[in-house]
Amino acid sequence: MRALSQERCRCDMEKIKAAIIGMGKMGRIRYDAMKRHSGYEIVVVCDVDKDALRGYNVPVYSDWRKCLESSGAEAVIVCTFNNDITEITCHALSNGSHVFSEKPPGRNLSETKRIKEARNDSGLVLKFGFNHRYHNSIIEAKTLIDNKLLGDLVCARGVYGKAGTLEFEKEWRNDPTLSGGGILLDQGIHMMDLLIYFCGGFTQIHSSVNQLVWQDMETEDSAFAILKTEDGRVASLHSSAIQWKHRFELDLICTNGGISLNGLLTATKSYGEEIITYYRKDLKQSTGKLGNPIEHTMCFNEDSSWDYEMSEFYDAIVNGVPVKNGTIDDALAVMELIELVYLGSQGEGH
Repeated sequence: MRALSQERCRCDMEKIKAAIIGMGKMGRIRYDAMKRHSGYEIVVVCDVDKDALRGYNVPVYSDWRKCLESSGAEAVIVCTFNNDITEITCHALSNGSHVFSEKPPGRNLSETKRIKEARNDSGLVLKFGFNHRYHNSIIEAKTLIDNKLLGDLVCARGVYGKAGTLEFEKEWRNDPTLSGGGILLDQGIHMMDLLIYFCGGFTQIHSSVNQLVWQDMETEDSAFAILKTEDGRVASLHSSAIQWKHRFELDLICTNGGISLNGLLTATKSYGEEIITYYRKDLKQSTGKLGNPIEHTMCFNEDSSWDYEMSEFYDAIVNGVPVKNGTIDDALAVMELIELVYLGSQGEGH
């Protein structure tokens, strides 16, 4: 009876008419998550690639303006190349649609500020897809930090790397007119967002952004940054396209112990198992050996981050629940830091 009741409840949910702009990898992921949620009615999809539009039982468009004009969508999901994000997001907001957009929030800080103005003028729901905050290992780590179970967080170290590809330098992500930046803006933005999430705002930055291997590219294949908060927390970031393997590592060091996150469940399944290990310091050597504290490890085999995000977006629209993660202020904070990392590497940062 309970299962039947839950199913009836889901069927009775208020439906949000939604349009998805961009039906590549991320558009398909969002489409599937929205279908699982049951609160969305996807009324139209759009992509410049006709092959990406095959198999959908709704009207399809190649022109996003015509798509939005004809759809009457209450919510617009933006999964396009970076150069289109700002224009589509601002247009949708100004025409009365709530917006969920993939990261980055524009190619640069200036574009993010334009989006903030459009959001403020509209008063509508705006959420960005910083989905790493919704991974189970991150949720567990945030609970440990917020409850001070290991004392106060004092420093963090994040490494996020890709393997590269045979024609990496030719990918759209490394065309600055389309992307706005290289590996830092493409993938490192997630780790930067997590460092802000755990440590708070940073006020001092030292950085180095380079083409260490892919030297014919206009964008970077590596970015390094040392960051410091006003209250003295220190973090380091290494974002790289030359790891030659997919790698995700985040260490959080506290006054009474530490947390290590290794691996990340993704659609490609190439970052390994998602694991969090935490431990208390053991200076009295109760285990019988210095530097070998008792560790507690949790492994996760399911990634629900996409579902959590689309559920939060739905609740913000239908129930007026404030957006918790991926707000425009979150977007501005991370883009401000990324701009400073780029400028710092040119000797213009602080």
